Amino acid sequence: MATKYLKTDQLPAFLESLAQNARVIAPIKTDGVVQFEPWASGKEVELDVLLAKQSPKEFIFCQCETYLKFDYRMEEPEESAATSDASTAANAEGEADGATVAIPHETVEVEALNEAPAQVIFGLRPCDARGFVQTDRVFGGYGGFYYDPFYNARREATTLLAVACAAPRSTCFCTALGGSPVGEEGADALFTPVEGGFVVEALTEKGTAALSGFGGLSEASEAQGKAATEVKEQAIGKVETPFTEADLPSIRDNLQANIEKEQWQDMAMRCFSCGTCTYVCPVCYCFSINDSIVETKGERYRIWDNCFNPLYTEETSGHNARAGKSNRFRNRFSHKFWYYPDKYDSLLCSGCGRCITNCPTRIDIREVIKVMGSADPAAALGAPAASEGKEA
Repeated sequence: MATKYLKTDQLPAFLESLAQNARVIAPIKTDGVVQFEPWASGKEVELDVLLAKQSPKEFIFCQCETYLKFDYRMEEPEESAATSDASTAANAEGEADGATVAIPHETVEVEALNEAPAQVIFGLRPCDARGFVQTDRVFGGYGGFYYDPFYNARREATTLLAVACAAPRSTCFCTALGGSPVGEEGADALFTPVEGGFVVEALTEKGTAALSGFGGLSEASEAQGKAATEVKEQAIGKVETPFTEADLPSIRDNLQANIEKEQWQDMAMRCFSCGTCTYVCPVCYCFSINDSIVETKGERYRIWDNCFNPLYTEETSGHNARAGKSNRFRNRFSHKFWYYPDKYDSLLCSGCGRCITNCPTRIDIREVIKVMGSADPAAALGAPAASEGKEA
């Protein structure tokens, strides 16, 4: 499909056309906070704020999801009540010794749930789209590991229409991880903001289908195409790179070598295990499974969990492998840049920077990785040499 152009004032009509066949999710400002939520006619999409507070992952990997309902009930025997009563009486008198008597027994009826309505997520950024690709490896059976039917059903039913970042934040570092503020990975179509509207590129069959349903798109002119190229080039140059993609293998090796270093404790001092960084992250995927039952009816559901939770690794025996805060802190960063890459041949970070902007104590993942991913964490922290401060 040729490159198209969408005027800014046509955006509501475009979303209206998408909403005819699918649920539309978009970044909308509510009570001063930009967040992804279902769009409806009259709601204004907020694209001036670069990142919504949370990523749109909750619309594919639900924050709380009931996937099983069950009901306990008494199952009556197949024989008639009269026959059953007679058999019971005979057995009681010893006249039918050894006979099998059918009695009522408890059974469980189970109903599996897997709802995956067609939906379009508009306005997510390239780091969010790339985040879904990274999460796909966890739930998609990569390497013969776990395949999650609930995640994959929604993933297949979802179209991702990403908007390029013309002005990345100071907390963005996607290019350090092989990403880009104008990246196409994971997106079905890319909207690049230019004067008066967007230059639109379909990247997949899903993207082509989403765009073809709206007649208001026009062919992008040569000038508009050139303007989009300039926006992309300038955006890439605006992203700060605390380290480079070429540094990632050595960072992974150093994280492993430094696992017992005391600097983890120093880095974790400001953290109070709130877990905010994991909830706003587009790629964190930890969850717990719970059962809820009232009388005879119940449901099984899963809900987001986080590795900062003090009970996250507590075993039935009472032993907790990561009772110390610094151990939980270490796990988060080591998982993203060491454990996960070893298992899935990818990173578990898209460089969006949400964890930096939303951390109440301003812990910076870039700083943690630069220090603990270095060959000498003590020197990276600026610690004094062993002889300094000692009397002669």
